[in-house]
Amino acid sequence: MEEMKDTYIQEANELLENLESSLLSLEDNPNDKSNIEQVFRVMHTLKGNSSMFGLTKIAEFVHDLETIYDKIRQGEMQLSKEILNTTLASFDHLNLIIVDSELEEELNKDNHFKLINEIHKFIGKGSVNSHDIEQVIEEQELQPVAVSSEPIDLPKTFHIHFEPEESIFLDGSNPLFLVAELAAMGKSIIVPHFKHVTSLNDYNPTSCFTYWDIYLESTCQKTDVLDVFVFVEGNSTIEITEIPFIELISNASFNEVVNGTIFKDLKTDITSIILLAESIGKKVEAEPIKNDVLVATPVEAQKVAKVETKEKVVSSIRVSSDKLDELMNLVSELVTTQASLTLYNQKNETPELEVISENIEKLSRRLRDIAFGMTLVPINNMFSRFQRLVRDVSMALGKEVQFVTEGGETELDKSIIETLTDPLMHIIRNSLDHGLELPEVRESHNKDRKGTVKLKAFYSGISVYIQIIDDGKGIDVNIIRKKAISKGFLKEDEVLTDKEIFDFIFYPGFSTAEVITDISGRGVGMDVVKRNITDLKGVVSVESKVNVGTTLTIKLPLSLSIIDGLLVEIAHVNYIIPLSVVNKCYEVDNSEMMDNFNKLLILDEKQVPFINIRQEFGYKNVSDSEKSQIIVVSDGDKKVGISVDYIVGEYQAVVKPIGKYYKNQDFISGATILGDGSIALVMDTHKIIDLYTEHVKLELK
Repeated sequence: MEEMKDTYIQEANELLENLESSLLSLEDNPNDKSNIEQVFRVMHTLKGNSSMFGLTKIAEFVHDLETIYDKIRQGEMQLSKEILNTTLASFDHLNLIIVDSELEEELNKDNHFKLINEIHKFIGKGSVNSHDIEQVIEEQELQPVAVSSEPIDLPKTFHIHFEPEESIFLDGSNPLFLVAELAAMGKSIIVPHFKHVTSLNDYNPTSCFTYWDIYLESTCQKTDVLDVFVFVEGNSTIEITEIPFIELISNASFNEVVNGTIFKDLKTDITSIILLAESIGKKVEAEPIKNDVLVATPVEAQKVAKVETKEKVVSSIRVSSDKLDELMNLVSELVTTQASLTLYNQKNETPELEVISENIEKLSRRLRDIAFGMTLVPINNMFSRFQRLVRDVSMALGKEVQFVTEGGETELDKSIIETLTDPLMHIIRNSLDHGLELPEVRESHNKDRKGTVKLKAFYSGISVYIQIIDDGKGIDVNIIRKKAISKGFLKEDEVLTDKEIFDFIFYPGFSTAEVITDISGRGVGMDVVKRNITDLKGVVSVESKVNVGTTLTIKLPLSLSIIDGLLVEIAHVNYIIPLSVVNKCYEVDNSEMMDNFNKLLILDEKQVPFINIRQEFGYKNVSDSEKSQIIVVSDGDKKVGISVDYIVGEYQAVVKPIGKYYKNQDFISGATILGDGSIALVMDTHKIIDLYTEHVKLELK
């Protein structure tokens, strides 16, 4: 029974998380019917689950709350701020009583009756007391309850025509990996084709003469299929067509046709394929969502719950974090060993060994991705709780605030996210309390009445950056300096940079707040924030301008540091550039970079700024060869070119931390051991671009 209760709590927490997110979206768009439906559906599911587990107090509470949103979606009631406030208060209450379902805590019991009376006012019921509640619960236990059913994702069938250019091997791409990745997304039929070569003289063993037609049945979206080809779009023909029929892949007639000779031309006749599918496939039809599909007494419902719980236990298990850490260590060793095998194969050129090497590389990539999927979670999992925090604090302070999030898909280790939540909450509170001004004050400074707090996350090198940005009054560096002198942290004649002065904010007991509030300003917290981030081997820094705003940046290392990188060579030294930031590669004459005072190159008929890495790293301006490679990397919305001597190819890098000798060189974020035992340094392109920009600004001054 305890296992079933744990399952209920886990599912209830997921439903409540969805509920809070939908309510906050509904507050911004009160006329959005889809959000109203989502709120109703989540409440309905939570009510059904609570009834199945015999938690009638929770079920009855949610039933009354659900009635409000049923009336709203039927047009019988208008959504108001009072209703939203009561709903969010009920959400907080539900978070407490899912573990105190019998209301044994006196505070929970009092709040329960208070909220029920508020809800009853909206739906026209009378007030209740504890005796009334107990009587209602006894009556409810004798009534049938509804069990909800959610729709399932139906599979789709895609036809994918993938025709790489003959030169695709030259940039290190292996189209077989892409075909294998597609096959792993569902059921598939893969039909290879071979371009005709007129004579052996025309045959080049380094060219690709193969292309594919792939039929894929999967629940994934078309965008997911496109993502597979993200790095080869520029040198391949890729056409994806959705066929509105399923159960084709397992159909013998369909297999016979697509693997036969009828459609073996240069490009498959997709129109004929769709006609064939229509004759033998099952048409995809969306099924309506059914709210009440089963009526049962509480005892029968609990039996259903046991069956469903048993199925779910099979599909998900709990694993110790120590075992996951050990798994990642073993995967790291496997990736390093696989690199050695690949290098050995390249030197010996044994056909049998080449097949084995490619298979191990393919398996290690898939194993790495699966291991990452088990240990990493997207940062947007904690965005909804920050949205609620901003809403409640801004209302308490009488401020109008827009909360913006960016980069929610950025993934971090689950333990890091859990440790990071409290520091981020404290920083956001400070931005709301001390950073943003009251609406009237903002208007007097020609600002929008509504202030903005942005939470932004992004990768750079093997680090994750998280920024909290506000457009408030900013921090006066002179006030910080005076406070530091008065506290004895700084001597009057000491000269420090603005960055060093801002670091005093993280000293214990340091606060410039003139008024102490319940939200912030007691001088306790920012030192704890820095300590927590330091414990994660991260760093935190502040930038601010008066009447412009403040940016607080947290830099964290990736705890799971196996990355796909581009192995390059500069002055006979190996470097890794993370593939996640690589946009495109070009070859240019060295003469185009020499005496290029404005540091701009024309690439694909566009001006692209470039950084001569040789020059920045202290080597002579260009290599001895006539040409250099320009790798265009993305840095936020910017595209910047980085010059290297040679591009060796793609490389799976097991990144290790660098020693004390590199601690002041921010442009290097780690190192990896190559297959031959040599070292390659991992570039932090974001920091390289930042440092170069600062260097140019100083030169202009």
